[in-house]
Amino acid sequence: MPRASQPLSLLVLLALAATARGQAGTGPKQLQPWLVGLTAVVVFLFIVFVVLLVNRLWRIRMRRKEGGFQEPQGADRLEDVGHTNPAAEKDSDEESDGEEQSKTTSF
Repeated sequence: MPRASQPLSLLVLLALAATARGQAGTGPKQLQPWLVGLTAVVVFLFIVFVVLLVNRLWRIRMRRKEGGFQEPQGADRLEDVGHTNPAAEKDSDEESDGEEQSKTTSF
C-alpha cells in the first residue's frame, strides 16, 4: 500500500472494530413498522432528488456541449418563462357593447 492510504486504512479498521465490539452484546433489534415506512419514504425521496439533480446537470452539460446553451440575464429570463392566456384577454367587440353580462354560475 502507498504511504498516504495507510492512515486511512487504519482509521477504517478501527471504526469497524469499534462497531463490531459495540454490537457484540446486543441482539437483533426490530424497528417499529411506522419507522420502517418513514425510512423507506425518506430514502425513496432522496433517490428521486438525486436522479432529478443528475438529470438536470446532464441536460445542462449536453446543451453546453452542443453550443446551444446561453445563460439568461436578468429580465430576459422572466420574459422567456411567461405564458399567454388567450381566455383572459377580452374581445374588443364584446366590450364596446356596454352590456354587462351576468357572471353568475350554477354553483
